[in-house]
Amino acid sequence: MKRSFADPDDNGPLSGVVVVDVSQMLAAPFAAMLLADFGATVLKIEPPKGDQSRRAGYNVGGTSVWWRQLGRNKYTVTCNLKDERGQALARRIVENADVLVDNMRPGKLEKVGLDPVELMKANPGLITLRVSGWGQDGPYRDLPAFGSQAEAFSGFAYSNGEPDGKPILPAVPLADAAGGYLGAFAVAMALYRREKDPNRRGQVIDVSLLESIFGMLGPWVTAYDELGHIPQRLGGRSPAAVPRNVYLAKDGIWVSVSCATDDIAFRAFRAIGREDMTKDPKFATHANRTTHIAEIDAIMGDWIGRHDSKFVTDAFNEAGVPVAPIYSIKEVVNDPHVNERGMLERVIAEDLGKEIRMQGVFPRLMGTPGKLRWSGRPIGADNEAWYVQRLGLSHEELARLKEEGVI
Repeated sequence: MKRSFADPDDNGPLSGVVVVDVSQMLAAPFAAMLLADFGATVLKIEPPKGDQSRRAGYNVGGTSVWWRQLGRNKYTVTCNLKDERGQALARRIVENADVLVDNMRPGKLEKVGLDPVELMKANPGLITLRVSGWGQDGPYRDLPAFGSQAEAFSGFAYSNGEPDGKPILPAVPLADAAGGYLGAFAVAMALYRREKDPNRRGQVIDVSLLESIFGMLGPWVTAYDELGHIPQRLGGRSPAAVPRNVYLAKDGIWVSVSCATDDIAFRAFRAIGREDMTKDPKFATHANRTTHIAEIDAIMGDWIGRHDSKFVTDAFNEAGVPVAPIYSIKEVVNDPHVNERGMLERVIAEDLGKEIRMQGVFPRLMGTPGKLRWSGRPIGADNEAWYVQRLGLSHEELARLKEEGVI
């Protein structure tokens, strides 16, 4: 399928921004995907064998579902950055780019001929997003790390799990997703700052997966410094909201209830027929409820366990108490709210010759919305178009570079 390098119908907020993505796997590619979702022209530069995410986890038609999502809305060329000729091609591409996205270990980008300082001499407006596990400096900068290590080191995993169980890593790549969102946000800020700068200067952005998830932990540092408090594993409980947990209903479905204020807690007590609890000093304040959290959980669990989940959610919703069933992905994709909101979209998978379904574009900008145009494309799908049409290579040169393993 032939594509132009600008969608004339695209009024996304990043339309006209050119991004070169040399990253692999998850966090940084996710950031580049978000930029592409909102109209940026994103060129993915992959090794000749393709991004590692093409082979990660479940696959459809021989290609990982991870790539089909992370590669969406991106053009893709192959380029061997270990070869000096490949490095020269990459530099030519980056010379006309607004943004370079990288997640190599610190110092590696420089070794493959893409030193941001040198690149900015030819392209002063270049913004380079560098995503790494530990950050670009510090004693751990050179150590290998995925999101799992950031989740472990940050304090998150220590506090995640049942009180009598081991620390639990999240089932989803939480730190990677946080790093991706933070990276895309940082690029948007840097683009805005460049527009305000009379000299249109770019800059380097340092995003670490450790800081991405550490920044999500709220006031833990202050609580430790001032109170000596170290968050422990509490299962589904939270000292910030009582009651707050997951409870098993009579029909075997788990439900989540969260009462973060006195008023909401009192509504929950009334909803389960316990008006008396609203007048009991043990439950009158958040501090007192925290002290008696086990007793409250037992009362809530007993009432919920005697009713079907729909009765429970209806009762709490009517009372103004935040509640939701615990869904698997099967229930999520079939829920009427999800479908009416348009949270799911179908998009073409060229190699499969059909449309596949995935999450849509979030967040929703009402004036300049993002757009889902295609899923992750086959390896080297845009080699000819980019190298020949944009860089001016001949077809003979392209064939020779491919034969010699440069692309």
